Amino acid sequence: MVNFQEPYWLIFFYVIHGLIVLIVTLLLRKRMDDDNKGTITWLAITSVFLPVIGELLGLAAWFAAKLAGTNHMIDEYDDYVNFTPLNLEYLRYEASSSMDLSPISDALLRNDGVNQKELIVSLINSDIANKGRHLNLGLTNNNSETVHYAATTMNVLSTRFEKELEHARNELDPEAPMSFERLCNVYERYLASGILDENGQERLEKQYEQLLEEAVPKLDKEPWMYRSLGDIYVRRYKTDEAERAYHEMTDQFPSHPGGYLKLIELYYARRDWKNIKPVLTDLFQYVKEEDIPENQRFIIQQMGGKAL
Repeated sequence: MVNFQEPYWLIFFYVIHGLIVLIVTLLLRKRMDDDNKGTITWLAITSVFLPVIGELLGLAAWFAAKLAGTNHMIDEYDDYVNFTPLNLEYLRYEASSSMDLSPISDALLRNDGVNQKELIVSLINSDIANKGRHLNLGLTNNNSETVHYAATTMNVLSTRFEKELEHARNELDPEAPMSFERLCNVYERYLASGILDENGQERLEKQYEQLLEEAVPKLDKEPWMYRSLGDIYVRRYKTDEAERAYHEMTDQFPSHPGGYLKLIELYYARRDWKNIKPVLTDLFQYVKEEDIPENQRFIIQQMGGKAL
């Protein structure tokens, strides 16, 4: 008769039990995802040291954790610990350093002829967008010298842009894509300057639209080309053509955020909520979150219902 109280039977049981636990653990780890492999290993170790009791207690703890959503709580805590708050310190510094500065438009409306003339002349070499708006304020000033300076500066800027445009056209080379990009850059800066009258603005927009429509199909495609083509269509109130250009950008460059963001901007302006949703879905699917411009990322996340 076998006596199960003998020590060697106990040792034999531990060895066989340990081998069975090891084999089952290896089989389960191959079939489970990485999130659960650690749990299986913990159950195996507990079972080896506490046969039967370890299995029962370990499985009970695992199922209890599943029901209570412990893993979800841990993930949320990890997100909380790793959350990086938006650093607004640089904004505070910029605001502090700009306390004594006045907007150009306010300065041009004051009765300070000397400072106004200096300010107008400084616009020639500045990088300020829409210079024409500020110069038009100078043209309506009560001071005749300020009006003269504003008119002269507007003529200087217009002449400079025209010469720059002519030079870029002469330098245009189909074998050199950068020459086309430089020409487009001049057009866009000229259009954004605001120094042209309504007829001049329309003439330049037509030229730029024709240039893009003829050149883009022939050149090696770049994201900025479709963006520029769509933008000029928007300027010309051709929203259907703009939509097609931005869609073409997303088709050609699905991992680039520009086309999706332009479509969202276009649909939002039209209050077209139905078409915004699939664009957001594609954006989150094909574009890495870090590739979305930081100044637009938060708004896009909120529009798509994504948590930070």
